[in-house]
Amino acid sequence: MSFKLITHTEKDLERMIDLVINRLRKTEFIQQTPINLTEDRLSQKETAAFLGISVTSLISWKKKGKVPYYQIGRSIFFSKSELLKLARKNPGLAQSSRR
Repeated sequence: MSFKLITHTEKDLERMIDLVINRLRKTEFIQQTPINLTEDRLSQKETAAFLGISVTSLISWKKKGKVPYYQIGRSIFFSKSELLKLARKNPGLAQSSRR
């Protein structure tokens, strides 16, 4: 049997705790956010902020078919209610913090 000694600085532990807390908050937010149909339409920028990712990542996800979207003319929109349903089924979809 072998043992490994792993040490962390106080700053490392604080970062790990912050990461866990942020993930828990995001999960709680997704689970508890009511779906309001009058505020359902989100722009790309609003959607990226809502999911905690960059607009570039959102565009990539859109092209890969990871997130549903709607296009009216040249405008791209996302449904907040559909994103919430998707995030509830796939907890890893929403990031805890922006990269």
